[in-house]
Amino acid sequence: MLNRVGLRWITDDTAEHESFRPEHAIGPYLTVTEAEIESFNDAFSDEVDSDFASSICCCDACFDDFRDHWPDVPFRRMEFQTQSMSVFYAVDNTRLPGVWSPAEISTLRHFVRCERCGEYVAGYIWIYEHTFSDVAAIESQIDELLTIGNETPFLLLEHEFARRVLAHIRSAFEKAGTLAAGTSLFRARTAASISSSGQDVGDLQAYAPPPTRLVGEGRFNHAGTPMLYLASSPEVAGAEIGAPGEPCLIAELVTSRPLVLLDLVDIDEDDPGHEVMAPLASSALLAAPRSGEGWLKKQYVFSRFVADCARAAGYGAIRYASTKNIEGTNVVILVPPLRIEEIVSLAGVKQSVGLAAPDRH
Repeated sequence: MLNRVGLRWITDDTAEHESFRPEHAIGPYLTVTEAEIESFNDAFSDEVDSDFASSICCCDACFDDFRDHWPDVPFRRMEFQTQSMSVFYAVDNTRLPGVWSPAEISTLRHFVRCERCGEYVAGYIWIYEHTFSDVAAIESQIDELLTIGNETPFLLLEHEFARRVLAHIRSAFEKAGTLAAGTSLFRARTAASISSSGQDVGDLQAYAPPPTRLVGEGRFNHAGTPMLYLASSPEVAGAEIGAPGEPCLIAELVTSRPLVLLDLVDIDEDDPGHEVMAPLASSALLAAPRSGEGWLKKQYVFSRFVADCARAAGYGAIRYASTKNIEGTNVVILVPPLRIEEIVSLAGVKQSVGLAAPDRH
């Protein structure tokens, strides 16, 4: 983006090869040096941190890459959604215009550098801070694990991050919370699917997991391994079926016994596993929305690994954030018995329609 020009006209002590002005911009602009650009960026970063207690997490140039690594953040985190702005607006609303002259501000605001990709920002910036550290290293590990999951999924445990996930899930079991007996959760089915299978909409069996022969790979279950997926509210259940506008039935199911719960939603920052589980929960390893209709769903490889770790450690259920409802959560019961009535009872059924998921940023 830098365009080398002649001397800065305010001073005459800068060599020509050290002078820059905004490329492709209509002036007049001053020429500035690399040192001045770096000094301005340091000051701007301090201003952002002072105002938001955060930093620039991405810009227009690297937004897609950020979203690909952290799909849950643009979808769910209000501070990310509300703290996006034009870089010019951001500069003009700091104290910097009181430090640099109008001509200098007009020039230097073209040279705000994105802390993520290192590019000079031409449009928008997003201000957000993860609750965990070593973000760049974790993103590299996400890329490695997604590659392993795609090419050689049975070798996931050769990766250090996967081993850390397994170790934490095992060690946290003794202190884990429970999904209490008597908890109301919800499950939706389209009216057409219940009708075509000859089931009674008022029968608990209509809301059981499908038969083994019909079970494809899910976010937490392997193909041929039924699990019971439940939602925190009727609205979440109506969105999760992925059939906007279609008539559906939403059943309220009440848990019959407590289940040890792996909670991937409320992760305590003081928990020793926070630096592992917090990035996992909001990353592409766990929170990527479903894409495609094929039997094999690559975005579910690592989440199924997590379910295997939880089942082996003795957990009965996993709580996780919905990818279809911004405020919603889901629960998957990992090993439902063949008789669904042993684990939930039917409290009621209401007619509804499938809900559309909101647009993802």
